Amino acid sequence: MGKGSRAERELVNLLWSSGFAVMRSPASGSGRKHPQPDVLASNDKRTVGIETKSTSGDSVYVSKEEVKKLENFCKKFGCEPLIGVRFDRLGWLFVRPEDCDKTEKSFKVTRDEVGWTLVRGQGFCRQETL
Repeated sequence: MGKGSRAERELVNLLWSSGFAVMRSPASGSGRKHPQPDVLASNDKRTVGIETKSTSGDSVYVSKEEVKKLENFCKKFGCEPLIGVRFDRLGWLFVRPEDCDKTEKSFKVTRDEVGWTLVRGQGFCRQETL
């Protein structure tokens, strides 16, 4: 099991323990026939589609193509698109694609990004500063 799969499984367990019903997509992005997020989660307040990444570095890049597929799926499904990044020694950070820095080919998420964290038992909590 690779680092990305471990991070996705960790996220699924964290979401379940925070009161969400969760589904994890079994195939990696390139192996999917139809666009879908890595993780789909919902509770009585919020439904999210999450593209997940994991890194030991200070930033991660998500291709514009991956983000476009995520946004298209979420629009059809009626849920909120989020990019979820597990930073080593920090934990999970979730940001909306429109809040990310953009490069010519990618969306960039850094460990000092303003977004949400996931607090066990509380769900998503706004994180103003990290």
